[in-house]
Amino acid sequence: MDERAARHGGSGHRTTVSFDLDVLLTLMPAPGADVPLVFLDDGAHTPAPDVRAGGEPVNALVAACLQTGLGLVTDAEDLLVPLVPGWRAALDRCGTFTVRSPRDEPSRPFCRVDRLTVPPGWAPAASRLGYLVLFAGSIAIAGNAATADLRLRSAAESGLLATGAIRYRPG
Repeated sequence: MDERAARHGGSGHRTTVSFDLDVLLTLMPAPGADVPLVFLDDGAHTPAPDVRAGGEPVNALVAACLQTGLGLVTDAEDLLVPLVPGWRAALDRCGTFTVRSPRDEPSRPFCRVDRLTVPPGWAPAASRLGYLVLFAGSIAIAGNAATADLRLRSAAESGLLATGAIRYRPG
C-alpha cells in the first residue's frame, strides 16, 4: 500500500486529499512484445473534494488523473489508450516504483512505493518499450485476480477508471 496525496483544484486553488493505493505491476501478452501495465487502485473510493465544476462526480484518484492529462475510460471493450505527455514512471534498483504527473512538485511524486513486487519480465519489457500503460481508479485490483477483467470493465462503465500510456525509464 502507498499513501499518496492528490492535488485538486484549478485557478491556483489546491486541496489535498490523502488515500491509500494498492499498486500492481503486471504484463499483458501482445503480439511481438508483452506490454507492461500498472494499476493504481483506490479501493476505498475516496471522494473528490467538492469542486463545483459541473459534470459527473468521480473519486479523488480519478479526478487527479483527469486533471493532469490521463483519459477517462468508459468502454473497456473498445479501449483507446492515449500517450500522455508529462507523465512518467521509474523503477530503481532497490525496487522503489515512482509515478510522476506533470503537476507534481519534485519532492512529491504522484505515487511512490518502496519494495514493490515486480513480476519477472516486467522491467525489461518496460525498458525495451520505453513506456507502460497506467490504469487508475477504484477497481479492487488487490482482490481475486481471476475477476480483474470484470472489475476493470465495471470501473470503466461507472466512470471510475482513467488510463494513459506514460514514459518509463529504469532508475
